[in-house]
Amino acid sequence: MDTNPQLGASQQIEITGLEVPQISSVSTPKRKGRYRCIKRLPTSPDLFPDGKTNRMASNKLIWEGCNILTQAKNLGWVDSEKGSLCYQSPVAKGQGYVSFWVSDDLHGLNPAVLEGEVALALIDQFDIRAACIHLIYAAHATQLDRPWEQQFVLSDTQLERYLGLEQNRNLKNKQEKLNLLLALAKQPCSLLMYVSWPEKGTVGAFSVSRTWLWEIAEPILHYQNCFHDEQGNPIGEKLLVGFTLKVRCGNWAQYFLNEEKRRNKSGYYEYGIVSSGVLRDLMSLWHHHEGAARLMTWLLFKTRVNRNSPLTVEMLMKVAFGEKMLDAAIASSKERKKLVRRWETTLKVLIERGWNIQPDPETYPPQYWPEMVNVSPLMDIPDAPEEAAEFWALDAASGEGTRLTDITKRTRGSFERLLGGRLWVHPPAEIAEKLDEIDKPKKPHPTQKRRQKAPVKSAPRNVTAPFNQQQDCTKLTGERVRELRIARGLSVTQLAELAEMGKSTVSMIETGKRSITPKTQKRLKQALGLSLPALRQSHDT
Repeated sequence: MDTNPQLGASQQIEITGLEVPQISSVSTPKRKGRYRCIKRLPTSPDLFPDGKTNRMASNKLIWEGCNILTQAKNLGWVDSEKGSLCYQSPVAKGQGYVSFWVSDDLHGLNPAVLEGEVALALIDQFDIRAACIHLIYAAHATQLDRPWEQQFVLSDTQLERYLGLEQNRNLKNKQEKLNLLLALAKQPCSLLMYVSWPEKGTVGAFSVSRTWLWEIAEPILHYQNCFHDEQGNPIGEKLLVGFTLKVRCGNWAQYFLNEEKRRNKSGYYEYGIVSSGVLRDLMSLWHHHEGAARLMTWLLFKTRVNRNSPLTVEMLMKVAFGEKMLDAAIASSKERKKLVRRWETTLKVLIERGWNIQPDPETYPPQYWPEMVNVSPLMDIPDAPEEAAEFWALDAASGEGTRLTDITKRTRGSFERLLGGRLWVHPPAEIAEKLDEIDKPKKPHPTQKRRQKAPVKSAPRNVTAPFNQQQDCTKLTGERVRELRIARGLSVTQLAELAEMGKSTVSMIETGKRSITPKTQKRLKQALGLSLPALRQSHDT
């Protein structure tokens, strides 16, 4: 175990039983309504030089650390052989693993691992907002050449600016804000970890002995100077007006954030993109939309390593709400209704925050898409009694699962179909653009021959109406025509006009009484907006 970074200071003062380095104050003329000027350590360069995005470490360890801070007890914490509480995440299908423990001895040379109820109590205190601090640490770590040896220095004003707390009215005063930031800053530093990494490609197997995820030195606290009486005794209360943090990565960074080892093919240097908008969104969502906040942090890493494959609803629900809540929804209809409402709200929140989420029309039930709330599927029922009777007769003759009541109402089995549904997810535009730049292949040297690779297929990103403008080149069936027509809010008459076909022909196609010829296929696809050329993504991955 490495020792914590030492703070260089010549004088010490005792505050609440802790030895804290004292920063010498500079005597300056007092200004009304302002604190006296305090000399601080130089801080690391600010993040987000372009005002939007910044690089951040995005390896497995950082990802799992973020999961622990956001999902806490929802993860599979178990008692290890020595009695301490441990969370273990498999690597390469169980060939390796990463283990995490918690400790409240942040500055000790040999920190003790917490056990049992004590460990659970600390885990229960983890705050989703601490994941924002964790992401900030991961971003600052990429500014250093040797982050396992070098420290980055942060001030309270930097954290306040990154998190958008400058104009937060919910905090009573500056001291409450500083205490909150200090508490959040320490939570990511309470994680200890051990790594057993298998051989992957040209990088051989290795292990990292138990180390901190983040090593933090004792915070440097800055106080307002007090007045003194004639005897030299302080008058009034000493107020905290700021702090400075010194943090560095644990030993894991030698293998996962080491550019030299990456070039020598003996380690990794993995990084992604974080935006200032995501941090501020997390700070505003964490209380009322915990599921959306958890998904946002998880997708920040998932969309970095897996951008070209859909994600199942079941997996996303486990991340957002936990397995216990999902199991309860499967067993109880009452809990199922609650979960579905939370799921639709979560989707709305993510879409409003710029996340590009596109349902797979073949697997995702349209009645569970939030945009269907304002669509009236009964608008295609004719007003004339005879036509209405014919409409309901045809609807009754439809196959199970395709009738109007089956599609618009959530019948038995529809929740199970929702869990198997798939979604294409892309990050907000500013992050997606930077990821495209990272993944863009570099031009080979003129003297080098480069083997041509097949182009990577990906789902379309520009989705304003997921079911209304979905691209598809598969063969349509009558059941699928009906689902897509209702999802678009079209009546049978309207679809028939768009496809230049008879109304009765469309009705018979939907009920399976008439086959779909290639010419009819083309007309229906054009009418339903499925005829645009697109690369079809395989769902077998």
